[in-house]
Amino acid sequence: MTIPKRQKHRIARWLIQILFLALFLFLFFQIRYGNQSPFQDIFFRLNPLILLVTSIAQRAILWVAGLSVLLVVTTLILGRFFCGFVCPLGTVIDVSDSMIRLRRRNEFSARNGKYIALLLLAVFALAGTSFLHFFDPLIILERALTLVFFPVVTHLAGLLLDVRIVGYTETVAAFLVLALVIGFGFVTPRFWCRNVCPLGGLLGALSHFSLFRFSLYARCEQCSVCQAICPTGAISSGEARVDSRECIVCLRCQYECPHDAIRYGMRRSVNPFDLKRRQFLTGMGASILSLSAARFFVRRKPNPNLIRPPGSIPEEAFLSACIHCGRCMKVCPTNGLQPCILEAGIEGLWTPRLIPRIGGCEKNCNMCGQVCPTSAIRRLPLEEKIFVKMGSAAIHRPRCIAWAQNMVCLICDEACPHNAIRSVNRTIRGISLPRPLVDERICTGCGLCESRCPTEGQAAIQVFAIGEERKAKGSYITEEKVRLRTCEEKTEDIPSGFILDGN
Repeated sequence: MTIPKRQKHRIARWLIQILFLALFLFLFFQIRYGNQSPFQDIFFRLNPLILLVTSIAQRAILWVAGLSVLLVVTTLILGRFFCGFVCPLGTVIDVSDSMIRLRRRNEFSARNGKYIALLLLAVFALAGTSFLHFFDPLIILERALTLVFFPVVTHLAGLLLDVRIVGYTETVAAFLVLALVIGFGFVTPRFWCRNVCPLGGLLGALSHFSLFRFSLYARCEQCSVCQAICPTGAISSGEARVDSRECIVCLRCQYECPHDAIRYGMRRSVNPFDLKRRQFLTGMGASILSLSAARFFVRRKPNPNLIRPPGSIPEEAFLSACIHCGRCMKVCPTNGLQPCILEAGIEGLWTPRLIPRIGGCEKNCNMCGQVCPTSAIRRLPLEEKIFVKMGSAAIHRPRCIAWAQNMVCLICDEACPHNAIRSVNRTIRGISLPRPLVDERICTGCGLCESRCPTEGQAAIQVFAIGEERKAKGSYITEEKVRLRTCEEKTEDIPSGFILDGN
């Protein structure tokens, strides 16, 4: 039995799409503690939207995404093929669209919406604010895999005793974003790619000048078959025109045209770019107004309870560089890195924070910096990472077993990997027992003491961002730090550290 030519094409295209989606998933599951594959972030390195927005927001070129120049060049030659064959979220949308068997769907079109979204991201980036995490398709899919599907799969498979992401709100939020992107398929096929995706807008703008494109020849009978099957509405059979900015080079029109009237080759003419002046000014005005309104929620005052991963660059630059992909949380061996909700404002949604009560930062782990695709968390060697001060521990004496109940408890002392907690004899109400004291000069704020404190509920020893060190470059190792860790001081001379009073 001979397989029709158009059927062969459908199978070939689906195989290519599934192959790239499988590659994306394979690299995702390679992101785990102890595994440092150099190709884990290849999709992000190929993403020109991440390069553009992050570089503008940081006022410095994000060289790690320099490989995206390759995608820019190939788009200028072949057109917007990335959306049609490579983009993993595009494949997920195609799969979901094929399952939505509605007899009639509205061909809703707001094609310039993706350019407005791209403009909005650029304006926010010029103000030093990045909102990539709400719009970039690769980030949306990666975050949903990290915060939603991976915890469920690993839990059901028995690989973990507990679901990895404890927070409910941020997990639901990540799921709703992906569900919204896919659910748009009930309105029209590839709704997100047509009308919203700024990466599609960027690649579409480049495709306007592509060397190769589709053209309708004189033999066209205007049967509208190509127009009906085009997933992005790029074809107007009545005008015998294919909009190269909307075309995702899926080849369906060429192989399913009953009159063989469509060819893919070097361009013959360039269609005018129809982003009208009024739309541009409206988008610019909306971007500026949105930025002004968001400033109320963005960049809040420093939060003493917000502890960033070790090696995180200063907060302003961190929020501009972090793309909220969740990779650092996925590799954290203690599960201590959790996504923010609004602790750092809207801009900080889904950014990583250390919650020591869930799990501290292990001394011999620097994986969060190794997997960060934008260096928002620096790739520090272990011998330097152990000197990074994320904060300081403070003892809440009214809750401490040793201080309040006159019982021997040395767990925090034993848990501290840097010997920053010492048990010193202190007499309280006539009872002399060893009581824990924190030397804030040595404490790194790793939170292992808080995670292992036996006090039920809120720990008797807590870590705050007090004294945190955040450097964009330079070493964290100083002679004073080395001296304090190597010398043996008399315990009576150790500072008492920060003490939390009250109940």
